[in-house]
Amino acid sequence: MARLRKKACVALFLFTLFIFGTMMGLRTLKPSDGFSDLAPGLKLLPVAAERMDRRSVSSEVVVSPIHVHAITDTKVVYTNSNPEGDIYYDVHIFYYTWFGTPKLDGKYIHWDHVLVPHWDPKIAASYPKGRHTPPEDIGSSFYPELGPYSSRDPDILESHMEQLRAAAAGIV
Repeated sequence: MARLRKKACVALFLFTLFIFGTMMGLRTLKPSDGFSDLAPGLKLLPVAAERMDRRSVSSEVVVSPIHVHAITDTKVVYTNSNPEGDIYYDVHIFYYTWFGTPKLDGKYIHWDHVLVPHWDPKIAASYPKGRHTPPEDIGSSFYPELGPYSSRDPDILESHMEQLRAAAAGIV
């Protein structure tokens, strides 16, 4: 039995040593070695320049959706989102349209939701109860740069679409 434990411990030690050595070896690689994933906006290596990156879409101009289906089954999109005009479909954005302000909607909608209590009643007692009080205290983890806004405001929607375009987000 002791011999089996000794063999198991030696095997486990060698396996751990192999994993540790592999991880240390991988840490020494630099992005210039060609092993890192390409970030949006980086150029492909000259060797791979001929094949298209699956995450980006060609920057050819499409006149109408009819021409797309007539030529190929591939969806081609043109945008001014970045210098190459690419859209990256691995960039996902969640866009909620349920926000409102007194200016357009008559009251704050979703910015003033109920404060969620802590699950432990002892800890929950030390926190305030009630609702958020916009515009200073809003029901959001991050305060928007544009402040509390209405999703029906055309100027806000235009600003948000510009931000989406600048981010080259492919999925909304």
